[in-house]
Amino acid sequence: MFSLRSAISIYRKFLNFIFGKNINAVMPEGLLCSISEFQFEINRGDIVHPCVRYCEKPFMGHKWWLVYTPYYNADASLENPILCYGDFENEEAPIKWNAKSLIRDTPLHGHNSDPTLFFENDKLNIFWRENQTPRTEEDKLKRATYGIVLDELEIKDFNSPLLVEYQDNIDKEVSPTIIKHNGVYRAYSSHFRFRIDKLHPKNKQLDKAISKVFWALSLMEIFQEKKSFGVAIWESSSLERTFNYSKTVRIKNCNKLYRPWHFDFFEYDYKLYAIVQTNQFNANICLAVSEDYENFEMFSKPLITPESIKKTGIYKPTGLVVNDIFYLYYTAQDFENRMLNKMYLTNMVMTELLEKLNN
Repeated sequence: MFSLRSAISIYRKFLNFIFGKNINAVMPEGLLCSISEFQFEINRGDIVHPCVRYCEKPFMGHKWWLVYTPYYNADASLENPILCYGDFENEEAPIKWNAKSLIRDTPLHGHNSDPTLFFENDKLNIFWRENQTPRTEEDKLKRATYGIVLDELEIKDFNSPLLVEYQDNIDKEVSPTIIKHNGVYRAYSSHFRFRIDKLHPKNKQLDKAISKVFWALSLMEIFQEKKSFGVAIWESSSLERTFNYSKTVRIKNCNKLYRPWHFDFFEYDYKLYAIVQTNQFNANICLAVSEDYENFEMFSKPLITPESIKKTGIYKPTGLVVNDIFYLYYTAQDFENRMLNKMYLTNMVMTELLEKLNN
């Protein structure tokens, strides 16, 4: 029987053809990852927003570290960063992880999200975003990125937020990554508009009806209330100070059907690469590159697609190059259980990957 889902699928294929969207993924389907049970009765082992980092010198006895948040059944109250460690398995990145500790618990209101890791001077800096929490209210902000620094002896909170956002419906600090470039700390994040206030009436019933119309128009690519402005770049001389917002750059060669939502960034061969979740929903994972650490150009071919991995609900990826191998972690959902997000790992020799993307 012909269903609405079938009609939407056909229409999406039509849009892909019209806008020249490449759907030929270049990386293989990933292996399922596991994490030792941590508050399993609450989060059911759900994994989203992963950030994986590798340190050549072992930190607390381990070289591989992961931070993530659960999001089981789309429950934002579960989005609390959990730190994990892993070890090489047959000289490859780990698929088995051990939970170490909860970094920040559920706030009284609002929620956490988007954790990221940054190693420096034998210390592990852990950052996460807070959305309209008591802490952001105290700082007179709508959203902000906060952090702690962890070493062998102690855990210390940063006194100031790292990134700040004052606006309700636009956010410049979604899914941040921290690096140090030419002696300056930089944050790269997603700059995104969630809604246009003037298009929404105060009457709740009318607003609900209008929102449904916007959803349908968005599905048909006729009108997009949500908008990606690109990569926001922030700078600071110290992690102890709030970063200064520098600018936002659009990603070149970004398909018209893409509205980049979450990123992760890594350095390789004196270039900065962005791993891109192309849309908030129905996403592919793509790669973009910058030679000057500011202007990014996306490769047309995706790394993975829902079709290539036979999953749905692809969300924020993370990745890095170790020993010339590119490791990509991503989360996705099974079609028969959309409530649970699982994490997968795929990899490819970086030179081979770049050759596939360029040909």
